[in-house]
Amino acid sequence: MSHGQRSRFQVLAFYSENTEPDHVDFAKDALKFLSQLAASEQFTLETTSKWDDLNNERLKNCQLVIWLNESPSNAEQRRAFERYMEHGGAWLGFHAAGYNDKDTDWPWFVDFLGGAVFEANSWPPLPAHLIIDDQMHPVTARVPRSFESPANEWYVWNPSPRLNKDVRVLVTLDPSNYPIGLKDVLTSGDLPVVWTNTKYKMLYMNVGHGDKIFTSPIQNQLIDSAINWLGTGATPSEATAANRIRARPNRIRINPNGIALNPETGKFYAVNTTQDIVTVLDCDGQFLRRVLVGKEPESIAINRLTNRIYVANGDSGSVTVIDGETDKAIANVPVGDLPYSIAVNQATNKVYVSRTFSDVTTVIDGQTNIAATLKVGAGDAVAEASLGGSTYLIGYESPQITVLDGTNDHVSKISVSNHLWAIAANPANKKIYAASVGNATVTVIDGKSFASKVVNAGELPCAIAIDSSSATVFVANYGSDSVSIIDGDTDLVVTTVNAGPNPQAIAVDSGNHKVFVANTRTGTVTILDGTNKTVVGSVRTGGAPFAIAVNSKTHKAVTLGLKGDLSVIDGTTFAKSSPSSPQSK
Repeated sequence: MSHGQRSRFQVLAFYSENTEPDHVDFAKDALKFLSQLAASEQFTLETTSKWDDLNNERLKNCQLVIWLNESPSNAEQRRAFERYMEHGGAWLGFHAAGYNDKDTDWPWFVDFLGGAVFEANSWPPLPAHLIIDDQMHPVTARVPRSFESPANEWYVWNPSPRLNKDVRVLVTLDPSNYPIGLKDVLTSGDLPVVWTNTKYKMLYMNVGHGDKIFTSPIQNQLIDSAINWLGTGATPSEATAANRIRARPNRIRINPNGIALNPETGKFYAVNTTQDIVTVLDCDGQFLRRVLVGKEPESIAINRLTNRIYVANGDSGSVTVIDGETDKAIANVPVGDLPYSIAVNQATNKVYVSRTFSDVTTVIDGQTNIAATLKVGAGDAVAEASLGGSTYLIGYESPQITVLDGTNDHVSKISVSNHLWAIAANPANKKIYAASVGNATVTVIDGKSFASKVVNAGELPCAIAIDSSSATVFVANYGSDSVSIIDGDTDLVVTTVNAGPNPQAIAVDSGNHKVFVANTRTGTVTILDGTNKTVVGSVRTGGAPFAIAVNSKTHKAVTLGLKGDLSVIDGTTFAKSSPSSPQSK
């Protein structure tokens, strides 16, 4: 604000530097945005990371309090805020500032948010289309009826604030986004994003995860309008009649390794998370049998040398071991809470199991089925790959690849880009490929020297497949609706091919160089010719396919959908059939 100009109102913004890294990144960007806004909009901005500043003395001259990435846990700080709001103060909260659950122990704040309690979220952060519920409100009056919001983690609330008669919902997640998520997937239901409890001068905005939030001019205008509305003495308005009961959001956790092929026997193994089974198909994708496993099976890994199939059961905290000769479960190994990704190192006959919300990996001896834990510091590992005697783990919030030596469990690190999501290894040229959804790159790593090279991909590269016979690498770009094709010898992107909307799984038939790309949201599979690097077909599978496995001998691809449904695609004719009715197309 220039010298001599009168401040229109005073803002005090709270943030934390000791919270989730993506929330810290958001706060840093928000402080820059607010500083620029304060200068142009002529208001006074004070910022603090000291929550003790949430007291009567500091608040008495503030027209607006903003919480960027956290909320107070101290009882006196909370009481000071309650007094401030109940005597006409104003509040703007972003994303994690509104987080509350059974452990928060602040009933007043739950009521303040309109009764909203955190239940679940989508993961990882992805962009989403938002729709304006109420264009008559001062906060939303200057933005279009709908817009694309940058990558964010979308919270689900139970109960929903929309059920509260005093809540006025301003912005909602557009149902056209469903299903949204690569791990934790929201499949349907009503999800309010911005709302006000009309009993107070307040607004909550569920945006604020990561460093992409301020890349949308439209969303920036929404934030600008919110600050001006609140800062200039907003009059709490009445809730709208549109606050009718809507369907609760549904959620499922998935893994792109929910289906796998044993190349020695030609059998496909696919999880059915809702029925707690693994479905076994023959080499042509025809039904053989179902195997009962643990609760909510999510991922599968196969040791082709021992013909053992390992199934990570997310809800029962176990790994089921299946004998591939009889297709019967022969062991159930406890591995700890929420097992997610699983990889087999055939050279050492060890099975590595990562766990959600943990940096501990469980290691199963493939001969004895005895499990041990290994603290690897990999964070919440979302994917793994094995090459030679080593296994490589990646986590979204770690800018490193964790390397586990299978012979002695030695842990080493390779520095790479942050926000990794997919990893694949090519045994032929001893290279590892790791994709970062955060900065649209693929890091290529020499498996011997650990030397690395960064290759640009499309937006939000989330899945990798390698043609073992040509060493060509195919990367599905969720945000660009495309596939980047990398030459495995030169490590250069040779071309980018259009795929369907939001591709999130990919597999290659190395026998005929066909590439299958699953477009989960539209229920389709795009087929590429990996040699000519062109699109040669599209198949509607229905059921939101999120994982694919291919038998390169029979040229059959099998897709796994969110409801456990399987579709078989003939890689020669592109005909689709069901394992239970092979003649249907």
